[in-house]
Amino acid sequence: MTSVEDSSGDLDSVKASEIDRLLTISVVVFGLALCVPGLLSLSFLWESSLFYGHAYAIPVMAAYLAYANLGSLRIVSAELRPPLWGSLVVFGAATLQVLALMGDIRTVVGLGIPLLLGAIVYAIGGRRLLAPMTLPLIFLALMVPPPRFVTYQILFRLKLMVTEVAVAVLQVVGTTVTAEGNQILVPGHTLFVADACSGLTSIVTLMPLACIVAYFLSHGVWRRVIVVASVVPLTFVANVFRVIVTVRMVSTHGAEFAQGVLHETFGLATYVIGTLAVIGVARITR
Repeated sequence: MTSVEDSSGDLDSVKASEIDRLLTISVVVFGLALCVPGLLSLSFLWESSLFYGHAYAIPVMAAYLAYANLGSLRIVSAELRPPLWGSLVVFGAATLQVLALMGDIRTVVGLGIPLLLGAIVYAIGGRRLLAPMTLPLIFLALMVPPPRFVTYQILFRLKLMVTEVAVAVLQVVGTTVTAEGNQILVPGHTLFVADACSGLTSIVTLMPLACIVAYFLSHGVWRRVIVVASVVPLTFVANVFRVIVTVRMVSTHGAEFAQGVLHETFGLATYVIGTLAVIGVARITR
């Protein structure tokens, strides 16, 4: 009689384990399926934005960061401990994603992708599995553009700041120049500080690169934070210098000389200098 009861108990345990496994698989498939329309919705934002052409590469780099943590993931995966409420967490994240898709709130849809993936990871292995996946998931959130009204406000303020600082420096060195909004008045010429000179493009594109540089070249949380945070002041200074050089060239060689290919070359040089500067900060703080 005892052996029969033990056998029955083992059978119930196996059935419960199979049910948990099937539930976990269903949760993963359902969550991943919801990510597909989210990415399609984000692709519309990427194509219509001047600042997020690089966003297509961010999911690839996020996957690489997860792969770089493969050793830790293998250790944790050897003894998975799914939390009791893991499936409900995924259900909550999935509900938010569905509502955002229905409302066509693309920023929320984009942020919902790493949130949903994080919920899936948590449902599979709890906090122990979520810990090594935190950085890739946060990095994945960098693919999400902020709402347009936020972008326009940042863009507008950055252009004003770059213009004011550049004009102040030029006046100190004796250049006859004044500023009206984002316009720079040089004798005989009126120059507009374009969106590209605001530094927003450099900030948005350098931020993911700075995360990669900080991860591989720096050690410790605060050092990595410094590397990533340095993107903003570095790009600001680089774009102020770009405007100063442009104004000086207009003053000495005319407006045509500072336009076209040469202006685009300045933009590329600003990005390259910013990249090298971020690497330099990482090496100094490591």
